[in-house]
Amino acid sequence: MRQPGEITEIRGGMMEVTFCRPEACAACNACEGGKREHKIWIRGEGRVGDIAIVDMPDRMVVRASVIAYGLPLAGLLGGMILGHLLSGGADAWTMAGAAIGLGASLIALKGTEKRRAGRAEWSPRVVDILEKGGQAEIRAL
Repeated sequence: MRQPGEITEIRGGMMEVTFCRPEACAACNACEGGKREHKIWIRGEGRVGDIAIVDMPDRMVVRASVIAYGLPLAGLLGGMILGHLLSGGADAWTMAGAAIGLGASLIALKGTEKRRAGRAEWSPRVVDILEKGGQAEIRAL
């Protein structure tokens, strides 16, 4: 998945790249409360105002989505089923099991996020820089 974004700040060897939200996401508003822009810090060289083309392999985007959504869902359902089975069907214990399962899965997700963040294959990378004033224009893809 390639996305163009404007370089809005430079610090050392890092650039802040600001992306416009894709049109396909307009109705969802799940990302950061529906903000129109998203910013990331990424290693690269450019100047403020240039357009950075950032790439994240599609398979990694899919894997990240499965982990981010699937793990909490599995924890919620697993905890709910376990609470139900251990309590003999009491609603309060079923809900408590669901909450505990969800909480445990979110803690596990946070712990694995730190491991993934340090690995190159999970990190977006700059594949091209289009200089300010060129033919490029920022638009949602």
